[in-house]
Amino acid sequence: MVKGNWALFEEDFWSLNTILQNLIQSSSAKSVMLIDKTGQLISSIGEPPGFDVTSFSSLAAADFAANQQLAEMVGEMDFATLVHQGQNESMYLSLIANRVILVVLFDRKTSLGLVRLKARRGGEELLAVLNKLFDKLQYKNEDLSATTLGAEFTAEAESEIDSLFKE
Repeated sequence: MVKGNWALFEEDFWSLNTILQNLIQSSSAKSVMLIDKTGQLISSIGEPPGFDVTSFSSLAAADFAANQQLAEMVGEMDFATLVHQGQNESMYLSLIANRVILVVLFDRKTSLGLVRLKARRGGEELLAVLNKLFDKLQYKNEDLSATTLGAEFTAEAESEIDSLFKE
């Protein structure tokens, strides 16, 4: 299970946004977003997309989850990069630190090759900032289990579920 609630310190936020701003400028992309694997938007830079970013974030996370299953079916551990190319609009998605999805939205004013190159470099910079952040938070992608939540929470949840299904 992926942990969805984590803090973002101001200095880390600005470091991430600076990297995203450099990426958008160097790749001539329209918009760049960071989304965690649970579908929460972390940051968005560039031209505001003409769609609901909250829904998009959830769908992008689900896209990675589905593609992970497809990767396993064909004998891969995962697909760390996804590309969706349309006639006019395209997107490049890259998984960073197995926790965060970098999304680059671009049109025909730039090329997939340029976006891929700049996103790879930006991804390396993002990885360094994210690793420092996760170290600060002592977040090592541990599983969320009943022992983490505590016995009291588990007992209360079980009681609530029992009361829902009583006849």
